[in-house]
Amino acid sequence: MNILDNFLKKGLINFGSIIDKKKCKELHDKVFSSRDLSEGLFRSEKDFLSNPDSKKTNPGKGKNNFAEKFDLSFIEKNPVVKKNIDLLVGEDHEILLKNFVIGVPDNWIPTWLKKKTEKQLAANLGSYVKPEYRDVTYFRGIDFHMDLIDHANSIGDNITVYLYLNDVTEDMSPLNVIEGSHVFGATKFPHYLKNNTVNSIEYGSSEKNFKKFQKKVLIAETGSLFLWSSFILHGTQPQKCDTPRISLRYDIKPNKKNKNTLIAKFLNEIQGDLSMPIVRDDIDLNSTDHKQIKFQKILK
Repeated sequence: MNILDNFLKKGLINFGSIIDKKKCKELHDKVFSSRDLSEGLFRSEKDFLSNPDSKKTNPGKGKNNFAEKFDLSFIEKNPVVKKNIDLLVGEDHEILLKNFVIGVPDNWIPTWLKKKTEKQLAANLGSYVKPEYRDVTYFRGIDFHMDLIDHANSIGDNITVYLYLNDVTEDMSPLNVIEGSHVFGATKFPHYLKNNTVNSIEYGSSEKNFKKFQKKVLIAETGSLFLWSSFILHGTQPQKCDTPRISLRYDIKPNKKNKNTLIAKFLNEIQGDLSMPIVRDDIDLNSTDHKQIKFQKILK
């Protein structure tokens, strides 16, 4: 099975370590040295409580985005990458966002913040980071989700391209991807999940409609590149070591005129909605605190 056939069946491509390792390391080192990635990264509890500043704290396209300061053509023009992306979503596609992602080790996080985030399902740390360092994305583990969560009311024809800039071990918050989970289409976060094991997990479109899926834990070396559909569930556990995982993520969308791409064929096989007006119900959008949800016991 070639990688595009694998995508049509499982919604995931693992390209392997195809990106220049030396250039990845150089990029990694520039990110790492650009900021105090330990004690100086986070705001004080007092500062946070006085101004929670919970919205729009992540880098955007053309706005406060460290990744846009670099020549990334060694990735974007890599012949294998370019060929397969063009076949999937068409040559006329848009990079909606490119951003660095840092998995934050536990020993960097202040005690007050650990207590606050341990009950959160999506521990994006942007609002807790000092404003001058918000040009990359920081996380402390994240429950299984689909990238459609970022695109309410949008057809899920996006693809995510994800590059490891350093070697990722099992202790470094490797990506966990549920192969084939696109079959149910658009479902709200948090999702119906149970019986999570090393190699498999059960996921449902409702409390009564579950299916068993294979789960891939993406432990891989520097330069490893992955691609998945915006309907594919994926997540990570918190870091278990002191070495941060530093990665580069792309969100790519085809032009509306692209009618005959493989992503169109992929969408035709989905047995569910292709978009959602409401993509999550785990948080009160007017609050910085996650509310209690009835699915929490299923997700644990």
